[in-house]
Amino acid sequence: MDYDTVQRIKKKLIDERLNLLKEKVTIGVDNWDTYQYIIGQIRSLTDLRQDLTDLFKKQELNDNNNAEGAGD
Repeated sequence: MDYDTVQRIKKKLIDERLNLLKEKVTIGVDNWDTYQYIIGQIRSLTDLRQDLTDLFKKQELNDNNNAEGAGD
């Protein structure tokens, strides 16, 4: 998967879903179990977004190191 695809996934799927879930919590939920479920989803999506960001930072570092090594 390329960088643009992952950015699109982060923006369209993850960020939109996070905003929707945060809005639900702000407006209010019916019961404690629903609240806990939504908070769990928010945490999971936030972790996923961070993992994708970290993965691409790591990939960029590897690509830069490989490019520098290939020029030697």
